[in-house]
Amino acid sequence: MANNAFYGRSEELSSLNFMYDSHSFEMMVIYGRRRIGKTTLINKFCENKNVIFYTGIEGREKENRKGLGKTVFQYFHPGMAEVSFPSFSDILSFISDSIESGPSDRRLLIVLDEYPYIARTSPEFASVLQREIDNRWNRLNIMLILSGSSITFMEDEVLSSKSPLFGRRTGQIDLRPFDYLTSALFVPEYSAEDKAIVYGVTGGVPKYLSMIDPAVSLKDNLVRQFFSTSGYFFEEPKNMLREEFRDVPLYHSIISAIARGNSALSEICSKTGLDSPVVSPALKKLTAIRVIDKEVPILNDSNKRLHRYVIRDSMFRFWFRFVPEGINLIERGYGRTYYDQAVQPHLHEYMGTVFEEICREYTFLQGMKGNLGMMISEIGKWRGSDPLRKCQTDIDVVAISKTEKEAVIGECKFRNERFGKQELDTLLDRARLIRGYHVIHFLLFSLSGFTDAVMEEIGKTDQFTAADIDELYHI
Repeated sequence: MANNAFYGRSEELSSLNFMYDSHSFEMMVIYGRRRIGKTTLINKFCENKNVIFYTGIEGREKENRKGLGKTVFQYFHPGMAEVSFPSFSDILSFISDSIESGPSDRRLLIVLDEYPYIARTSPEFASVLQREIDNRWNRLNIMLILSGSSITFMEDEVLSSKSPLFGRRTGQIDLRPFDYLTSALFVPEYSAEDKAIVYGVTGGVPKYLSMIDPAVSLKDNLVRQFFSTSGYFFEEPKNMLREEFRDVPLYHSIISAIARGNSALSEICSKTGLDSPVVSPALKKLTAIRVIDKEVPILNDSNKRLHRYVIRDSMFRFWFRFVPEGINLIERGYGRTYYDQAVQPHLHEYMGTVFEEICREYTFLQGMKGNLGMMISEIGKWRGSDPLRKCQTDIDVVAISKTEKEAVIGECKFRNERFGKQELDTLLDRARLIRGYHVIHFLLFSLSGFTDAVMEEIGKTDQFTAADIDELYHI
């Protein structure tokens, strides 16, 4: 049973309400990847307000013009016979005329959801809207919201200087996934470990989180949703790619290659059998829709050899890690058996990267609370060469203060064994790799706690923070 409760987004709602209360013309642009909760946020904001709400559809200009016209006319004249508007310009003018002939203190909220569908079917729509804003709406009691799932379109055709609407917006919200703490609200009775795994398979995407039934076990949710042909996530990556691209097999093969550890452009080309002129633009498009990302290590950003492509979307990462290898068994109805034998034993290994992300978020929050002795200006993962050991290595958590030239570093272990003295010594040794910064604090993160030797060692000084999985969820 899907979880339809409304969580988080308090900052976004506050911004929207602040704008709404101005009683002057406002234009808010809301965008973000699909399933991120844009419409849910807008619907929540629209409660108890006078609103014209129209969602654009893929199709012809006539269909969107008819749909918007009907929505507008029914708002001002409910129950009356439909009126056909010959153009979008006539619809917008009708809105202006109706407002000017009504009470001036009545705030009207106009929402054009999935705005790119409207603008693509009518290339002149943005210019028509711009003229109406400049000539009439900017002195009327209107708040306009333009929302869209096509991030590149919203950035290039609405927010950029080349857009006719440039300079008209009074605010924008780039809606992002929930952090690990907000994601945990969807499964309040789960253990801290299971909450982390839920975050690790949904990436904090509200729609994905809503598909996790908190009344049943984590295992049952994963089996039902990922490892059953009727599950929501079984076809979700393909559905997402179909909504964005025509050549789905191309993008599917590129993501699959990255999922198998091919992180450089040359490796991806080799694995897919495709040339760089084909792969490079595809990587840019996958990055634009926030499925993949180019990971740049902190303090080593100038070394391009250390840059690598990674799957940014955790649902995609989990799906490509486990589902393809089990397709035959899943389609024959043995998804639960496959999960028990091929997924469950490797969950902690999969969660390693996710746990690092959670620990970096925890570190940032601790820094903002003043618990680390410095203000964090940047946080990430360090990766590079260790000249003393003559090998490539990494540090899971590195937070720096650029002004004070101070750093905090940490090690993360998501496994059944306790964090041991060897891991502690390794972390202490790697502090010398953070050149140009004085490491003032060490962070130890563990799923299963810490050995007595570690606790004894870190008890000698206040330079250490040791946090198990439960601590990460109680801040």
